[in-house]
Amino acid sequence: MRAGVVLAVALAARAAWSASPCEEDRAQTGVALAAREGGLEIAAVDPGSAAAESGLRAGDALVQVNASMPRSCADYARAVRDAREGKKALLVLVRRSEGTVPLALGSATWERAVATAPPPPPPEAPSVRALVATPAPAPVPPEARTSLDDLARDLRALAPAERQPGQLADYSHRLLRLHRQVEAFAARRAAPAGVVDGVRTVLRYFDAAEVAWAADESLRERERRPRHVPSSEAAAAPFFADSEAAATIEEFPFLRATVSRDPRPGLVGESSGLWRPVEARALLWAHGREELDRLTAWLERAGQ
Repeated sequence: MRAGVVLAVALAARAAWSASPCEEDRAQTGVALAAREGGLEIAAVDPGSAAAESGLRAGDALVQVNASMPRSCADYARAVRDAREGKKALLVLVRRSEGTVPLALGSATWERAVATAPPPPPPEAPSVRALVATPAPAPVPPEARTSLDDLARDLRALAPAERQPGQLADYSHRLLRLHRQVEAFAARRAAPAGVVDGVRTVLRYFDAAEVAWAADESLRERERRPRHVPSSEAAAAPFFADSEAAATIEEFPFLRATVSRDPRPGLVGESSGLWRPVEARALLWAHGREELDRLTAWLERAGQ
């Protein structure tokens, strides 16, 4: 029974291998191979490629590539790499029903441009820029306008530019209250959804600053620093790949400037990264105030 299982696994593995194409430098040659019983076979020839121009066809049995007689995909890959590195032609011998046919992919094969996907756009932090580029909404009722003014004032008071806020616990309490006000505002539909979403976007900066502040507080406790001693922007705190700090850095790419070391796998567990949470908090507040200024200026254009 055990021997039968082993044989079945071996046959399955062989079948999987035989269906796997060998595509060394396919972007330039246009050839995909597959392992077959007793050797290799042309599995695909890309239209307009060097292989297509040479006359290779899907189904051709591969006999020889330059001086090599490849019996496996690895053999073929080595022969192709040797030709590419030496800028040499690929002289290919294939077998068809009518006999053996010599073909050639010229040395110009290696001068063909390799198609590459354009790089993805760099990640961006949350922003109200797209919102404020649209026409300002119609004015909201006076009582709603007062609520918006109060929200903007309270947001600015959370992290005034001219002085440092007090304690993290007080900051967290005031931030939670602002979130509740915004959601109550949304539930009453006292303003267009875009306005509410804009306020939520601004709040994300202040939420992220809370994460950075908490990281600094943890570092303070670990180092047993007295509370009356201000934290240095150069102070580095550890963080791990699945931590709230890592998620915050990913959401706000400008915080990469505060990372001095990324987390990385170690022999036993993960080695922590290092970031500067006090510097990160200052950056988040500065960007958050900028986003708030954009939003309020947009609303003022419509007399909100």
